[in-house]
Amino acid sequence: MAKLKNKYKREEEELINSMIKSGNKTFITRIELIETSKIKEHQIYECRYVDNGTKKQVNIIAHDVTDAVSKLEAMVGFGLPQQAANYMLGSEKFNLDK
Repeated sequence: MAKLKNKYKREEEELINSMIKSGNKTFITRIELIETSKIKEHQIYECRYVDNGTKKQVNIIAHDVTDAVSKLEAMVGFGLPQQAANYMLGSEKFNLDK
């Protein structure tokens, strides 16, 4: 894996402030696979993101990382509280295959 130069390494808060200052108010800072789900062929991802300038963290049950991003994309921009988003995205009840 290629190493990132030190001048490009910043603390998360500094990076978030820089992104907001440049006009980006909604973006993902980190997605990490943390566990497998009870739902067949699904995993649980921890996602840290900024929604309209507010830092949030949720767990998302998804088939893969692209599914996780799609589910998160449907939640951002509405001012939905972190707890509500976490409940909907991280609950098996709301993630049953159709």
